[in-house]
Amino acid sequence: MPTAFEISARAVRQAATVLADHLQDGLPFRELRPLIHAADPTLAQDWQALGAAVTTDIDRNLSFTATTLTKAGWLTRANRTWRLTGLGVEALHAYPEPGTFFSEAGTRYTHWRAGRLYFDAAAKLLSELPDDRWVSIEDLAAEYEIDPEALAACLQGTRPEGWHLALSPDGEAGFGTTLLATEIGAWRTLLERDELYDEAASSIDTVRALPGKRLTAEEITALVLGEEPGQDSIPQRPRRVWIIRGTDAGGASLIRSHWRDEGVVTLSADRLPALAQGAGPQRVRKAVDDADSGATAAQRDRRADELHTFLSRIQEGDIVVCTDGPKAYLGVVRGPAVYTDPLEDAAHFARSVAWRNLDAPLDFVRDLPAELTGRVADADARIVDISEFASRLEPLVGPEPERAAPPPDITAEIPDATEELADGLFLDNATWLQESVELLRGKPQLIFHGPPGTGKTYTALALARHLTGGSPNNVRLVQFHPAYTYEDFFEGFRPRLPKKKASDSPAEKRERDADTSTGLVFDLVQGPLRRLADAAEERPAEVFVLVIDEINRGNLAKVFGEMYFLLEYRKEFVHLLYGSDEGRGFRLPPNLYIIGTMNTVDRTVALMDAAMRRRFSFMELHPDVPPLTGLLSRWLTANQHPQDAALLLDELNRRIAEGPANDRDFRVGHSYLMQSMAHSSPEAMDLIWRSQVIPLLTEYHWGDTTDIEGTYGLAGIREHLGLQSGGGA
Repeated sequence: MPTAFEISARAVRQAATVLADHLQDGLPFRELRPLIHAADPTLAQDWQALGAAVTTDIDRNLSFTATTLTKAGWLTRANRTWRLTGLGVEALHAYPEPGTFFSEAGTRYTHWRAGRLYFDAAAKLLSELPDDRWVSIEDLAAEYEIDPEALAACLQGTRPEGWHLALSPDGEAGFGTTLLATEIGAWRTLLERDELYDEAASSIDTVRALPGKRLTAEEITALVLGEEPGQDSIPQRPRRVWIIRGTDAGGASLIRSHWRDEGVVTLSADRLPALAQGAGPQRVRKAVDDADSGATAAQRDRRADELHTFLSRIQEGDIVVCTDGPKAYLGVVRGPAVYTDPLEDAAHFARSVAWRNLDAPLDFVRDLPAELTGRVADADARIVDISEFASRLEPLVGPEPERAAPPPDITAEIPDATEELADGLFLDNATWLQESVELLRGKPQLIFHGPPGTGKTYTALALARHLTGGSPNNVRLVQFHPAYTYEDFFEGFRPRLPKKKASDSPAEKRERDADTSTGLVFDLVQGPLRRLADAAEERPAEVFVLVIDEINRGNLAKVFGEMYFLLEYRKEFVHLLYGSDEGRGFRLPPNLYIIGTMNTVDRTVALMDAAMRRRFSFMELHPDVPPLTGLLSRWLTANQHPQDAALLLDELNRRIAEGPANDRDFRVGHSYLMQSMAHSSPEAMDLIWRSQVIPLLTEYHWGDTTDIEGTYGLAGIREHLGLQSGGGA
């Protein structure tokens, strides 16, 4: 029977499919609803079959779950009319399977929900922009430190007041996404109404705003800071923690001298102009490009990021950690960024800091969180954001004035196995499952191993869903194979064609010129492990599970890369191969669990090496031992089938055990005979046996003289057991 998630996924994707045929005008929900049911006639019936598990009808559920698509930017709902967006059309083509379509939308919805206050604050700011002004979506997102593409998509779906005023840096509507004709028309109409439409720079399929009407990043910041006292619609920025390092000409830490004596932290301003606090990332990057034209792009990227952080992201009240060998000094930022006069001293930017423990430095390893060690391993990083440790470091510097006490650490706990879970898997009790849970609590990596057909993947997914409370967004399945790589699994560069639009933006110019020989640009794309790990890091109170099917079919050391180390040392940080951690380090969160499956009879792959085996616990699923003994019989009873199939399987496995191979891993698992078609007609079992069981055993005995049909044929086994052909089995 399909689950509630599967039915919801069918309904949502069917709604999107119907709307794809009505892109011009959309459809009111009252007209959309019968078209969905006509396209999927069993939708309501399947939903009702869930019984007490659901408390509303499928149409109300669809109206609720469609919010997921709206926040993802795939669907817009205004005046009770549903319309698919350009992003939604792309998603329909990219995710043809309903579960994947719904899960991907759910992932985007979860990202929105995690930063909801900031998305709402950005939308509110758009509604309060001065007349005849627009903003860059990148500047707006940077103000609230959210992803610009996610913000642009959310605005496309939700359409709050002023949504059309958030544009690409060059004033183009859509932020590089494919727009439908209706969306282009709506944008054109609204910009014309607001007297912002740049007719000369626009075309039939491109809409642009007047460039002189754009608000700068500094003006956006001024709008935010200009909120009236007592307003709480724009959330207070959480306190942040920064590791800041600097050395003098002799290589000694500046905390020994200038920073201690003057009560400051500084950042070199060599060859840079007097940038003001709050300078936007584009202005900072241009200043760095002009000053360091001889440096590599990576070096300029790093300096620009550190400078923008020092000028704009660090704010008064933030905590500063400075290291000198094993000594750690803590302080609180007490002033804005100030540019020094280069005639008096080496040019630098400075921020006032109230140091807390100059006379009693802490021991970095003994007194601070152990996870911090990985964050300072990059010797070139001068500023590192370690804000996730704010609640643990605040007591060491004293709470901020009028700030509540720091919250306790949040730890996700995996639940015990239940008899209900065991019953759903047709196990006679939950003992084996509970042992698996206990192993995961001790070591968050576990492998189910055994012969084919023993339900390893099915059991792994069922356990994963139980551990995550049934959340579809917290479980991800991947399958390893010999060609699977680190770039597939964790992250890697993927080629694509550059955006085809005119722009003076430095970032877009670099993209267009990235590879003049092929016309391709390369994006760093996250794989399933990276995406799930990032989600787990953002939501530490939830459990996440990655299920890796056929884990031993991949080159594990190559696929896992630096994750190989993190599997055993979850509290440590490593620096990533492609530098996407930006010097901060990356770890596998403690609330991320990995369950693998391994087919022990597969002779085409090498066994795991000892180092990888040490990183996993192992639980066997074998037809001859609990919890699988008697499982097929229980399933047959529950489904009101005769016990013939169980007798046939037992006799088959007895003959395999006595055969020339004498290999217990050659036994056949129960799932071959738990298929619905095997019990649909008297001839069905013969078909299953002939097309699935016999070919498997033929492969096992490849090269020996065993008479496969004579030894394992269904007719001979039935005759030996005294069973009639097609007798319900």
